[in-house]
Amino acid sequence: MMESSAPHIPQATTVGGLADWGIQPDAIEGQSETSGRLLWKREAAGEPMVRAGLWACTPGSWRWTMPGDELCFYLAGRATYTEHNGESIEVVPGTVVHFPSGWTGRCDVKQTLRVTYMLVAKPTAIDRGASPVLRNPLGAGPLKDWGPVRTMIEGQSMTAGILLHKGPGGSCESGIWTCTPGFWNCHVTSDEFCHFIAGRCTYTHESGETIEIAPDTAAFFPKDWRGTCRVHETVRKVYMIR
Repeated sequence: MMESSAPHIPQATTVGGLADWGIQPDAIEGQSETSGRLLWKREAAGEPMVRAGLWACTPGSWRWTMPGDELCFYLAGRATYTEHNGESIEVVPGTVVHFPSGWTGRCDVKQTLRVTYMLVAKPTAIDRGASPVLRNPLGAGPLKDWGPVRTMIEGQSMTAGILLHKGPGGSCESGIWTCTPGFWNCHVTSDEFCHFIAGRCTYTHESGETIEIAPDTAAFFPKDWRGTCRVHETVRKVYMIR
């Protein structure tokens, strides 16, 4: 699945076999051990570094500076993030946070965290404001009508969602997206991380590869991915687009 045109991890909340990623640096108290599975990493000249995957961290406290915009969807565990300006974010399972580039502070992990994420390295914004937080993405609402899919092959899929964050010029957009059943052409115009939390669909790449999506599948669709999507049951996902 890591060799897929759109690398994906089914059952992200419980999947085993995570790689040892070593000790979390800049410890304040304790020694947090990290592990994970990388979905995607791109480091190209003239482009921001993009990384997405699944990350786990055992209890402990450490200092942290965000090297870019990072969307985190917490699947398990408990922690408190405290920024140097005093902003405090309590994370529990079902918390979604969009950390802005340059966020600096500490993290106190109380119960082992499991997180899916996408990080886009970029310069720190001068006036970035607070970190947007969304709780209970499965039941969050009301959803805003985002209109029909415009590339239909069969049926009429309707989309709706919640915008969590949108950076200058539309960069690093994140939020919740839903889509009703239908069959349509799909062209991914920007790198996109998705963690599907409800529904079922099948993506078919132009090469013929099929990707079956069920609840709790984390996936990364690289820019210019082309194919089709058949939504069998209304899907809902947490997403980030760079």
